[in-house]
Amino acid sequence: MLTRLPIRTGLITLLLGFSLSAQADTKLRDGTVLSDKPTFIVTYVEVAPGMEGKAADLIKKQSAKSKSEAGNLRFESLQRIGRKNHFVVLEAWTTPEARNNHAKADHTVAYRKALQPLLYNPYDERPHVGLVAGDPSKLAAGNAASVYVITHVDIIPPEQFPPCKRQVDENGPCGNALVEQLAKASRSHKGVVRFDVLTQSNRSNHMTVVEQWNSEGERAAHQVTDDVKNFRDALSGIKPGSGVNSDPLFVLNPLTGSLYDERLYKLID
Repeated sequence: MLTRLPIRTGLITLLLGFSLSAQADTKLRDGTVLSDKPTFIVTYVEVAPGMEGKAADLIKKQSAKSKSEAGNLRFESLQRIGRKNHFVVLEAWTTPEARNNHAKADHTVAYRKALQPLLYNPYDERPHVGLVAGDPSKLAAGNAASVYVITHVDIIPPEQFPPCKRQVDENGPCGNALVEQLAKASRSHKGVVRFDVLTQSNRSNHMTVVEQWNSEGERAAHQVTDDVKNFRDALSGIKPGSGVNSDPLFVLNPLTGSLYDERLYKLID
């Protein structure tokens, strides 16, 4: 359920020598305001081939230290299945201030400095607020059998809320509602531990879907349900259940500005 809260202005702070705006509540195009408490961070780390062992050691040490910090609700380090030099770090903090204190901590500064020579892509850290998110402190911990799915979703701004011109019915459901409906339906599927949708606080038409499953088999079974297939059709701007169009010249006109990019991961810490 979405919570509408008063809009508050973020304070300006210095973070690691750069001038950045402190995270604040995020207002969506339809007027909905999403609270910055808790604060979520999704970070993509891509290192040179052959450097994954060194990177994993650094990430695991940083994860262990960060979990004990004041205000931390969750800190998970993931390694991509099939591309071991790709990692994702998932953080949840009680407040933006707690997260900012962590970012300025000596061990975080040292970690970033040590990681830098291993990278082939910039350290891609994205702040988020919860759109459809469970309490991070109450979610079950992952284990060796767990499968995580991290998906970046980029809804074209005019297609987020009605009227959405690319959807079969311009009155909706449009992009945001489609993703919210997917999360609600998926939470009833067998083997799901978490199915959250986070909104990027500095670019509110971008979202991250975070899934956690007990096993790969249960994730795979979820993937071919009508809930997922109909969602994909609708996000592509076609009638749910239609799949391949009978017109060979038909070209999809999706509600997204990029692929619905699902990436599978395993927990390393």
